[in-house]
Amino acid sequence: MTPGVAPIPDAVEIESRRLMARRVPLGVGFFVGVVAIAGLIEAAYFPERMPALLASFTAEMMLCAVAVLAGRRVRLRPWIVPITTAVTLGVALCITLYVVRAGASGDALAFTLIIFLTGVALLFPWGARGQVPVVVGTVAAYLLALAVGVRGDLPSPYGIMAVGGGAVTSLLGAIFLDRHRRAIFHQRILLEQTRDRQMATLYDVTRTVTATLALDEVLHLVCESVLHALGLDRLWLYWREAPDGDVRGLAARREDRRVVVSELAGDPGRWEALLQAGADATPALGEPTPDEVAALAGGGALPSRVLRLPLEFRSELVGVALADASTGGPALATSVLDFAATLGNSAAMAIANARLHALLLHHREELQQLSNKGLAVVEDILRRISRELHDNTCQALMAVKMDLALLERRLPDPALRGAVQDVRAEVVEVMHGVRQMSHLIYPPVLDDFGAIAAIDSTAAKLQEATGVEVRVECSDPGLRFLPQVELLLFRVFQEALTNVVKHAAATHVTVRLGLDAGAVRMEIDDDGRGFDAQAYFRAPPTSAGLGLLGMRERVAHLGGAFRVTSTPGRGTRITVTVPAEPIAQGNVATAV
Repeated sequence: MTPGVAPIPDAVEIESRRLMARRVPLGVGFFVGVVAIAGLIEAAYFPERMPALLASFTAEMMLCAVAVLAGRRVRLRPWIVPITTAVTLGVALCITLYVVRAGASGDALAFTLIIFLTGVALLFPWGARGQVPVVVGTVAAYLLALAVGVRGDLPSPYGIMAVGGGAVTSLLGAIFLDRHRRAIFHQRILLEQTRDRQMATLYDVTRTVTATLALDEVLHLVCESVLHALGLDRLWLYWREAPDGDVRGLAARREDRRVVVSELAGDPGRWEALLQAGADATPALGEPTPDEVAALAGGGALPSRVLRLPLEFRSELVGVALADASTGGPALATSVLDFAATLGNSAAMAIANARLHALLLHHREELQQLSNKGLAVVEDILRRISRELHDNTCQALMAVKMDLALLERRLPDPALRGAVQDVRAEVVEVMHGVRQMSHLIYPPVLDDFGAIAAIDSTAAKLQEATGVEVRVECSDPGLRFLPQVELLLFRVFQEALTNVVKHAAATHVTVRLGLDAGAVRMEIDDDGRGFDAQAYFRAPPTSAGLGLLGMRERVAHLGGAFRVTSTPGRGTRITVTVPAEPIAQGNVATAV
């Protein structure tokens, strides 16, 4: 039973009370019509009975008002059947009392009561529980009227048989109508519950098959979900991994509550016809076609009847499912096709999404490899430029300096010697600048002594050049890592310090390095002006450079985590965590 839904018997009672409340105005109209027509006939033929007629009519209208009031009040709905039964019986008694008081014809009373009994059985869906009291009370009232002397032109047994026959007929009619109505209501409730269960099943299936984007897992979940949802025991799934790829197949079978899924072995060329034949098909049930027989051959006993379920997503046939429907019976053909079509759409969507996800991961991997190669090429170029500046350009400048010194000693004129000294000083200054530029581009200490020594050396030079106090903290300065990890740590530190000098207006910077659960962790704190880090990464300003974004990309390439914590006026913290194991320690350079 669906959670939150009343049991069928209770639902029938609720529906009966609701329908009774809706039928009360119609019943009142029926009472008024019968009484008014009878009253007009009485008034036309027997005007002297008018006072008794008006008194009876007034009492009947008061009873009808009670019934209408009960039908309109929600609080009286639980008692609508007994109230309406009492009102109906009261109207019948009023009619009988009028006949007794006015001395009217018993034949007319019998005729009126027969119409009355038959009409209420058709109007009110109360079945035997409402009709029995009305029948018993009405027949008793008629017999009482006969007992006090009411007579007609026909013999009394005729009237008794007529009223009794009308009573029995109305009672049987009320019972049969109630049973028929309950049967229809049962079917409606069962259909609604079936649809609710199917919708719940579709929701569960969709949630299950979209819980992961790994294609193999999605395919297994599709097989399990389809078998459980349709109540079948065997299923074969054929799909294409890519629009231009080969067709693959899976076989699934239910064993108790467990579904066993295995990959089909065979010639994919035999399965191509299934996807081509199902391109314009809809879910169908029937005997296996020759193509299906060829595809299913070797996979156990062939089913005598299969459910074909094309898996189509956005006009592309991503796969075909064949389910063994040999034991499904005729009901399967009439009740499950629409449900199976919707189920197939959910499965197709999941497979298509998994295919796209796999394609995205493949392209992302290729893009990352290309980016890594690009970074490697850039770093190699920077290393060559640094070596070129250090080894060739600086040596050439050194040779110029020595030549100028020799020239200075040979010049007799003091003024010329002074000019040569000035030129030599400029050459020395240029040589120092080239050497510093070489170290900034790629410091040799990074390769010789590692990232910690390079960071310490660069921090000392930056502090000397800018006046910003930079403190490097590391419990083990001799830690060494793979070259790509050390290069990453140095580049992040270098870019962070560049940002501090350009934008932060900080006076103190603290760099902390250490190992943390198989990863190297570096924190860079400054006491500068800070910024809104979340807003920056959510929507980088057009004037922003690629410093922070470049650092994040570099860290991501090595599978690390990059985090920036900053608020305006409270400084900035950059945290980098990269998976890395320390390698054999090397010598540690002293910062100069």
